[in-house]
Amino acid sequence: MAAGKTFRRYCRYHYLRLLRLRDRPEPLARGIAFGFASGFGPFIGFGVFAAWAFAHFCGGNRVAAVITALLFKWAIPIFIAANLATGSFFLGQTLSSIPVSSSGWWFSADFWRDVGLTFLTGSLINTILIFAIVYFGVRHWVGRRSRIGRRQVKSDKH
Repeated sequence: MAAGKTFRRYCRYHYLRLLRLRDRPEPLARGIAFGFASGFGPFIGFGVFAAWAFAHFCGGNRVAAVITALLFKWAIPIFIAANLATGSFFLGQTLSSIPVSSSGWWFSADFWRDVGLTFLTGSLINTILIFAIVYFGVRHWVGRRSRIGRRQVKSDKH
């Protein structure tokens, strides 16, 4: 029970930190999208830095990118599985042909030699797709939130 409560608190804390960021909708959306999409990229161990770098060079909010990348660190094994599934689908392979051994299989050099192309193909497709979905969704949400906030400020002045 304590682990579930701790995880909920962790997610809520980072969610509230994202809500408090003040920036225009586009940079916030870019930062959050880069943070989330970096989990799908082939940046094992460097996803937070990759999110920050992409946000920096593409005009996104770097703090939003880092917070989002940290928020979804727990999902990296799910993202790896999604990349392998997507890559095997687009390359016409079956998932059962991917060798999976016991613990630590994704850190094995043999594993990456055998399925590197599959993983990179899925990673590229998922990263682009997830970035677009998150970017447009967050941009709409942040824009709507800021319009509602402006309306409330106007009504408070009258």
